[in-house]
Amino acid sequence: MQRRLSIALVVTLLPALFLWLWRLTYGFSDWAAIWLLCMAAMIFWGNWSITIDRWKAERELVLRSGSWLAGWLTGRIGAFLSSTLLVLLLVPALAWNALTMSGSEIVVYLALIFASAWLFLWMQSFLAGHFVPPFDKIFATGPSAWKIGLPFSVILFLVTWYAQSIPPEILTADFSGALRSGLGELPERRGWIAEILAYGYAFEASKIWLVAQMRDYPLIANLFNLDMALFGFFAARECGHDPLC
Repeated sequence: MQRRLSIALVVTLLPALFLWLWRLTYGFSDWAAIWLLCMAAMIFWGNWSITIDRWKAERELVLRSGSWLAGWLTGRIGAFLSSTLLVLLLVPALAWNALTMSGSEIVVYLALIFASAWLFLWMQSFLAGHFVPPFDKIFATGPSAWKIGLPFSVILFLVTWYAQSIPPEILTADFSGALRSGLGELPERRGWIAEILAYGYAFEASKIWLVAQMRDYPLIANLFNLDMALFGFFAARECGHDPLC
């Protein structure tokens, strides 16, 4: 019990530290990207290890011992592609949300990481008495992600919806004015990070402007806030099988 809590706490604090350092340093140095590389390495290795372990276990069942195909069917290409895709999808989302989340959203996000990591460890420990490795870890990943990801996605959606305030100037601005307002959040220095972030700030300003225009139609406006809910679910899925576990 204490070991699971300790590991879940480390899994929570380590990515939080990387993202905090990214948020602290991105405004004055492109070297801030090194903290995102640390996050990318964690995510890549976590997905790589569980993908390779599963392939090796399945290969032992379907491939005859001594077959020359074993040297070719290593599963490394598939693991590399899936891990790279996950990094490309999740790291930009983590980096962006680290810059834009409010204090309440950060608290919910940290609780999500801790809960998903702890539940995954608990389920893996339970399943280890019934399934051989690595299937105890594999079978624990999906249920833990759904049990934590779904409720926390709803919580993140509600917190974002009620915590986020629409700037007064957006209510009367046209679309181009909203874009200029969003781009005004960029750091004063120029660099490749600022150029990439420009797209994120433009998207966020566009979304807020559309929500403001649709304020008389709340059901439609809610659709523009689903990105945080999706982010919460994928974060729960990934944090469940962090390499530190």
